[in-house]
This record gives sequence, C-alpha cells and structure tokens, in this order.
Amino acid sequence: MKKALLLTLVLMLGAGLASAQQGSVGIFRDAAGTNCNLLDTTPGLTPYYVVHVFTVGSTACQYSAPKPTCMTAMYLSDTNPFPVTVGNSQTGVSVGYGTCRVGPIHVQTISFFTSGTTPACCRYRVLPDPNLASGQVETVDCAFQPGIATGGQGFVNSNPTCNCNVPVEDTTWGGVKALYNE
Repeated sequence: MKKALLLTLVLMLGAGLASAQQGSVGIFRDAAGTNCNLLDTTPGLTPYYVVHVFTVGSTACQYSAPKPTCMTAMYLSDTNPFPVTVGNSQTGVSVGYGTCRVGPIHVQTISFFTSGTTPACCRYRVLPDPNLASGQVETVDCAFQPGIATGGQGFVNSNPTCNCNVPVEDTTWGGVKALYNE
C-alpha cells in the first residue's frame, strides 16, 4: 500500500510540475539542517544528512546526491527514516514522508568511509533524480500538488572561501539580468 502511494506521487510529479517553490533539499553535517560545512578530516565512518528545509509543508521529495568526484571517501549506504523510500542517494531516490510535514525534515542519512584527504571546498550538491524528465528536484506539497525545490549544497572541508549557507544554482551575471528583462 505504501509503495503504491509513493509511486502514485512519483507519477503525479512526472505529469507536470507546478511552479510552486517547495524549499530546498540540501546536504548537512547535522540532521536539523543547520550546518552545511561537511567534514572529512580523519579516516572513519562519516554520516552526512539530507534535509528538506524551508518548506511550509511537503509530503514527498525526489532527488539524487551522488558522491562528488573531488571527494576521496567511499560511499557505504543510505539510512532512511521513512519506510516509503525507493532508490538510493547515488542514483536517484524518491521519499514519501507519510504525512504533511514542515521543514526541516531529515530525509536520509548517507554514510561514507572517509579517508581524511578530501581537498578543501569540495562541493557536494543535491541534484535532480536523473530518472526524471523535469531536470528538477521534485516535491509534493500537502495538497498533493507537485512542485520543485532548490538543490542545496554543502562543502566538504570548507574554509572561508567556500560559502554553502545559501542554496544556489550555477549561473552568470547575464543570466541574473535576464530574469528581470521583459
């Protein structure tokens, strides 16, 4: 029953996205989604947390969070706090929350064996599920309407030159100006 509900939500998302912004799905050092400075300073088991933040109410999300090429850790596994989860963080995952929830929502824990050698400012981004045609991180709101979320980012071994506190998408100054042209 739960898998059927999740698949129904996924199909609704594929049918067309509403323009509603549903917060950001990012990767953090803590399950509360307050620290986007990720650590790889010593060898060992290291969890990173996927958290849906800044949502006023959601019931599901779909994304991917593959290990960045600059990271010298080994992906081990995902732990999912919600039982209705299909897929994995590395290749694409869909998560049903079970009820309407307000952010921050701890969606998934990704475990790595870190080596302590990842270079500073290794950007770790939450991306769209590559299986979705929309090319967006997708969500379902509390009225079961599809929407999109920004893919957030964290930095492994951050320093003052890398700023992960704001979910961003790569763009240019011309791209920003084009948003305001009629």
